[in-house]
Amino acid sequence: MATSSRFVGRRKEMAAIEKELDRRRPSLLAVYGRRRVGKSTLLARATGDRPTIYYQATKVVGSMNLDLLRKEIGDFVGERDPLLEGIEQWEALLSYVISLAGGRSEPLTLVIDEFPYICETVKALPSILQKIFDTAVADGIPLNLVLCGSQIAFMEELLGEENPLRGRQTLELNLEPMPYRDAAEFFPDWSLVERLSAYGVFGGMPYYLQLCDPEQSLRQNILDVVLDPGAPLSNEAFNVLQAELSSPTRYATILQAVASGCTTTGEILGRTREISDSRALAPYIKKLEALRLIRITRSLDAAPRGRNRRYYLADPFLAFWFRFCTPNSSAIATGHGEELYRDVIEAQFSDYMGEIFEWIGRQYVSHYATRQLSTAAGEVGKIWGSDYDIDIAATLLDGSVLYGECKWWSRKVGENVLDQLKEDAAKTDYGDDADTVHWMLISRSGFTDELRQRSSHCDTLHLVTPADLLCDAPG
Repeated sequence: MATSSRFVGRRKEMAAIEKELDRRRPSLLAVYGRRRVGKSTLLARATGDRPTIYYQATKVVGSMNLDLLRKEIGDFVGERDPLLEGIEQWEALLSYVISLAGGRSEPLTLVIDEFPYICETVKALPSILQKIFDTAVADGIPLNLVLCGSQIAFMEELLGEENPLRGRQTLELNLEPMPYRDAAEFFPDWSLVERLSAYGVFGGMPYYLQLCDPEQSLRQNILDVVLDPGAPLSNEAFNVLQAELSSPTRYATILQAVASGCTTTGEILGRTREISDSRALAPYIKKLEALRLIRITRSLDAAPRGRNRRYYLADPFLAFWFRFCTPNSSAIATGHGEELYRDVIEAQFSDYMGEIFEWIGRQYVSHYATRQLSTAAGEVGKIWGSDYDIDIAATLLDGSVLYGECKWWSRKVGENVLDQLKEDAAKTDYGDDADTVHWMLISRSGFTDELRQRSSHCDTLHLVTPADLLCDAPG
């Protein structure tokens, strides 16, 4: 199975890191995000041509991490230094790095990857780093200190109130999964619909996307990477949970319920009978949200304290895995991936992609639609009520409002969809104060001639095809 080793996307993040590393003053960078999101690769690329000491921490005792970091520093120095070899304390070792930086004409970068692992046994390390960084600032020493971690809550707390490093970070980067356009770059020769479908399966996690072979079909990649016995992602969802949680079973049950279409508290409780009520469910939801595994969506027209919430999986791959793989784990284990794809996935894939396509549509409005709208969006979400559901709602920076619908249909979208959208929009008070209302229809299969004719006479009606969604992506 071929895999891609190209570095794709992350242009804004790379530019932000490089800009910070190039500053002629001490810098403290905090980079965090889920496992597999590409933090280490991004930092390796950004620091590749710079004097850098890069240390990947492991889950061992603090003294062993100190020994391993000391070895990396020694490799950077390139010659035996008895002073370095005799260091047995963290503050002394980091002071040694300060001395190295002070003797250089260009900044020295120290990257400590998976920093939380060390802090599990060296509780005082954040305080020690505060002292070291404050010394670099006071003396004008050109040191870039980069702290990276997958434990998102820990990294956020590290910079929070009453913590030693609070306010010292010069760049804080919460690395999210790639947007759909960047993910599409992994498959430059595929059709537009196939590239959007690939995002629906593998999401925006670079590790998952790099496992795919762009010279094979989407079907073959699903078989090779997910469904075949021993495939690299065959147990990925459970691996994600086990890496973060001591007892993942109930969390997995909640995720499977959400993946199967349970988007409200009541629906989730109906599937997870071991959890008695909403109060008992709340801590599990809070933890899954903190791990970036669930996203909670509120209707934009709901009251601030209203309970108008829906739950969705925050990663398309996990949505795919819990929708198709968990209920059919026995078929996968016994080598029936081909049959599972043919009889289940292929039959249900269009229905599955419906919600993913809405997600893509909201990303489009958030990040890419300025070419059509002539301004950027401020707030983007969705709206629903007892008798209406609007896929996209947004307030634009010029004060206008946008309503949109996304259709992953095999047939063209016609005027009836626009008429229904306008009828639904009239039921909400969202955007009532706006002078201008924009209408956007996003269709997998294009639009009828009648709707296109109508659009040609209306500057506020925007028809979006897969070509528009991916217009800046290669291919």
